[in-house]
Amino acid sequence: MLHGRSVRIFLADGSATGILTAEIVNWTGQVVSAPRTRIETALKFDELKRTGVYLLVGFEAGNELPSVYVGEGDEISKRLNRHSKDEHKDFWESFVAVTSKDMNLTKAHARYLEGRLITLLKEAKKCHVLNKTDPPFDKLPKADISDMDAFVGELGLLLPVVGVDFLRKPRQTSMDGLPSVSTTRFQLHHSSKGIHASAEELDGEFVILQGSTGSLNESVSFDEKRQAFRQQVFESGRAEKIDASTFRLLDDVACSSPTAAAVFLFGTSRNGRTDWLVSGSSTTYGEWKSQFLEPETD
Repeated sequence: MLHGRSVRIFLADGSATGILTAEIVNWTGQVVSAPRTRIETALKFDELKRTGVYLLVGFEAGNELPSVYVGEGDEISKRLNRHSKDEHKDFWESFVAVTSKDMNLTKAHARYLEGRLITLLKEAKKCHVLNKTDPPFDKLPKADISDMDAFVGELGLLLPVVGVDFLRKPRQTSMDGLPSVSTTRFQLHHSSKGIHASAEELDGEFVILQGSTGSLNESVSFDEKRQAFRQQVFESGRAEKIDASTFRLLDDVACSSPTAAAVFLFGTSRNGRTDWLVSGSSTTYGEWKSQFLEPETD
């Protein structure tokens, strides 16, 4: 069963695009996020004088996927200051630092978190991870490892709130470690275009499932934003070309809506509410969804 969370966000500059701090109520962790243009002010924050981990986020020339570098330090501000002066790591445009409000993160904890975050980022396939290795660190007691894994779980909920949604794979696992499964599955078929797809609604997203096939053809209505998203999926290795006109998903791909998912598969404007059918029936997604809504009254 999912449990709600209360999140506190403080806009330190009074701006949504400036420095902010974020935390989940009753969680020991704390996040500081800032654009690189505000680095000199952010480095003065007490939160960055603590032990923790950080992510440098930006784009490298020629890549559609964002690039991320993960680091750790006894005093994060010193590491960030060094990176800001490093001309060889000039890709990053913002950073996210993760520390503990009660300052109970040790160097060993930070090293474990660094390796865990690198592994999760690579598994999610939503960014280019610039770390050359996944530094394993297994010197923590089992109880501490359990605590750190729980810490990462909460962090995975908070990072998307500050605009960093690179850790989460579309299909999450339940508390018992088994994949969470939606009760309703949807199908979309268009044989002449080679489109045969399955999807589920998961965690507020419409997820096209691994093994689905789509059309490589793109119409004028397939705008730059949608082209970029499709390119990200190919660039990350979540899809492969079958032939000159079709592709196959090698991993689940999350979209914002059924329509966005249909457009992704067709490469042209579509209405996903009518394209997608409840598996094994002729009921459209729109008809299925309507049954859960309150009937209109005069």
